[in-house]
Amino acid sequence: MGRIFVCGDTHGTRDFNKLKELSIAKKLTFDDYIIICGDCGIVWSKELLPQHLRAYKSLYTNILFVDGNHENYDMLNSYPVSEWNGGKVHKISENIYHLMRGQVFNIENKIFFTLGGADSHDKEGRIKNVSWWPEERINFDDLAKSITNLKKCNKTVDYVISHLPPNSLVNEIKATYKISGEQIPSYIENKLLKFGSYEKIEFVEKNIHFKRWFCGHLHFDFSISKYFCLYENIYQIN
Repeated sequence: MGRIFVCGDTHGTRDFNKLKELSIAKKLTFDDYIIICGDCGIVWSKELLPQHLRAYKSLYTNILFVDGNHENYDMLNSYPVSEWNGGKVHKISENIYHLMRGQVFNIENKIFFTLGGADSHDKEGRIKNVSWWPEERINFDDLAKSITNLKKCNKTVDYVISHLPPNSLVNEIKATYKISGEQIPSYIENKLLKFGSYEKIEFVEKNIHFKRWFCGHLHFDFSISKYFCLYENIYQIN
């Protein structure tokens, strides 16, 4: 039985060392899986793609990721769509798959629902279709696919993988800072602004039953109850 590990943003090779350390510490094999909660960044530019593929292939395991708001959607959507373990994927390379939005997958007899995407809060400092893409936002088509596929499994899954934190987790983060009397760091607070994607993911959260929800995006580690925001920490699914 293969092992499954879940982690936060890796941004190509910028935050890659945690995966390298995991691979060595856990002696990963191609029976195992690493799931990245968005902003994977393997597919960012044609110039960096060979370097990124070499790095991730050097882990000698299966790499799965949902998309975030730091992906090159022109490149990502140029890969053909195929079926893998019950859901739709972009196969980036052997053992590297992009898990598309609104899909349900069976991985090691565990049911995963995937919903990548998020709105960038820093678009003013980036260039449209060069360093940010409109496709980053979760749209109504993504929501329709989510509803259709969740109905097939009675709206019940084991794990949710998203980039954006769900509404319940956002509220818990705000409450925790308020109770502590500390100010939410601006780099986190800016990402909690209620852009359009939050409305879509809030709807999904109200219409799904799950054991654990994993997300990234905020660049810090926080967990409460069945919600896990990951960045440096890596969660092993038992």
